[in-house]
Amino acid sequence: MQIGHAIDPTLQIGDMIAFNPIYPLTARPEDVMYCQRAMNYRYYFGDVMALGEYPAWLKKYWAKKGYDIGITPADEAIIKAGTADFVGFSYYNSAVVKYSDDNPDMDFDEFKNDTKNPYVPRSDWGWQIDPVGLRYSLNWMTARWHKPMMIVENGFGAFDKVEADGSIHDDYRIKYLADHLLQAEKAVAEDGVDLLGYCPWSAIDIVSASTGEMKKRYGFIYVDADDQGHGSWKRSRKDSFNWYKKKSSPVAAKTFRQSK
Repeated sequence: MQIGHAIDPTLQIGDMIAFNPIYPLTARPEDVMYCQRAMNYRYYFGDVMALGEYPAWLKKYWAKKGYDIGITPADEAIIKAGTADFVGFSYYNSAVVKYSDDNPDMDFDEFKNDTKNPYVPRSDWGWQIDPVGLRYSLNWMTARWHKPMMIVENGFGAFDKVEADGSIHDDYRIKYLADHLLQAEKAVAEDGVDLLGYCPWSAIDIVSASTGEMKKRYGFIYVDADDQGHGSWKRSRKDSFNWYKKKSSPVAAKTFRQSK
């Protein structure tokens, strides 16, 4: 951060956070407390990048676990002087946790502690489809880190079917993106979030980083290739391509809510 600003003081340099908001399963106080701990644990590095400090609870947690990260006052000064200008983050889904009596220290493991949310649907890969969670995320991070925001990834991984005429009707992707864009607009218009921009994931089908599959497709452009790399590699536009092209035009952006 310091080097970048020394090169050009007008540069805006941000971080990147994979953000999945976590909800308590119930109003049970232990569930709520565990949810708070889970959010703190998963996003303490955001405190470092945006606020320039390790939170007090984390230092207590490290001491209890016997961890010594070896940080010095000089290190802390460097971190404090190098905070991000804005928070960049990806958003795909949300998560739910519940407290368990066999975990009194409230240790959090996102791969073990995720619980099904009864109020939202899931994708074919089990990811919770939660547009409102995007608005919640924008508000949560704004309140905690007091920085402008940028959505650098948002999209829907799904099986895409190529019709006999070569068309791909991915209405499910259009709905996912439309619902999420509407919630992002509400965060700006109704909640006052400073949102710098929105980038969908992705323009073209690529290997899914989360599962290593080609069949889990995110793109507006279809690539004729399977998980083993077999196929013609021909590229074709899905229905979502033209939909997003229209929605992302300057004129359409002003009338998005009405057209939704």
